[in-house]
Formats: sequence, structure tokens, C-alpha cells
Amino acid sequence: MVINKEIHALTTNNYFDKSFIKKQIILGNTLLTDMSHINGWEHRLGGKYTKTSTYTIDRKGNIYQHFDPKYYSDFVGEKSIDKKSISISLENQGWLLKDLMKDRYIDWVGNIYKRKVKVIEKRWRGYTYWDPYTTKQYKATLDLIKYLCKEFDIPKKIIGHNTQIQSIEQYEGITYRSNYYKEKTDLSPAWDFKKIKNKLEEKIENDGISR
Repeated sequence: MVINKEIHALTTNNYFDKSFIKKQIILGNTLLTDMSHINGWEHRLGGKYTKTSTYTIDRKGNIYQHFDPKYYSDFVGEKSIDKKSISISLENQGWLLKDLMKDRYIDWVGNIYKRKVKVIEKRWRGYTYWDPYTTKQYKATLDLIKYLCKEFDIPKKIIGHNTQIQSIEQYEGITYRSNYYKEKTDLSPAWDFKKIKNKLEEKIENDGISR
């Protein structure tokens, strides 16, 4: 596993350089493509936007570290959670709207969806169509989670679904942003929650993940 700590590294304008003991790893989406979310982080609020993530995994499976994981940001928006968590964003556009007149999909920004892949169709939280995750993202996510669990002594267990959970802040292990708020849609139904849970918790022997 290679972690790129140089490209897309953030300054302390975009996170808080005070260390805390880590108990959770939280997965979310970038909701944008081509790492363009980084540009947004660096320019919003006069360059002092702090709702950033510790890592991003792009569609090719490349892992970028934006700041030292012992520090924290406002990724979830609750200090009590953010201080004890490490956040990972997956490059993914999230929910899509279907343009029936032109037989195409539009993302939340209004951009035409350009990927030549089969869109995932499942009704959830008011939306039906979802941008798929890539096989390389699954592998990189598992590798990074295992590494972080070992480095920070975080239990290697993960929530097996993306619905809201009461008292989720007390959980120790890996979670999804949608576990905290019912209005959040990441990770989406396009993510294979069961297979990731089984693989991480070593309940299956097969090392491959097929999409």
C-alpha cells in the first residue's frame, strides 16, 4: 500500500493540529470527481474551510493523506466525534437524477454524469440512482482501514449498513457518515456493506471483491 502524503496535503487552515486518541474511522464520499473537492476545501471561507477528511481514495485506488491522522477536522461536525475519529473520503458522486428526455444522469451539482458504467438503482433516502464505487477503491479502503486499525489500536469491526444509529458516537471501529445523520447519503447503497464487513472481520477467505 502506498500513501501519498505530498500531493493534496492541506495546511493547518483546513484542520486542527492537536492530537487525540482515535476510536473510530469514518467513511464518506467526496461527491465530486477528479479530486476537485480539494480545490473547494482550499478556497471556501477564505481558505479556512475545516470540513475536510484525513484521506481521500480516488477511483483508481490511489490514497492521499491530507493531514496527519493523529489530528482532526470538522468532517462530521461534532467535536466530540471528530476529535476521536479518522476520516476517509471516497471519490464518488453519490446520488444521481435520471434525465428521461435525454437518457442520461445528472449529479447533484447539475453536471452530466460521464462514467461508462452501470448506475446502481435502489430507492433510499429520497433518491434512486447511485454512482458505483470501483474495485480498486474497495481494495485500497480495506488496506488503509487495516493499517489505521493497527497503528491506532482501533477495533477491526465495522457497521454493516448505512442507516442512522443512536449513540453511534460511543461505537469503537469503522462507521459511515450516514450512520450519524439521516440526511446524509454516504456511503450510498452502491457500496457492498456486507462483503466489506465480512472481509474486514475475516469471516470469508476469498480475497477478491467483484462488482
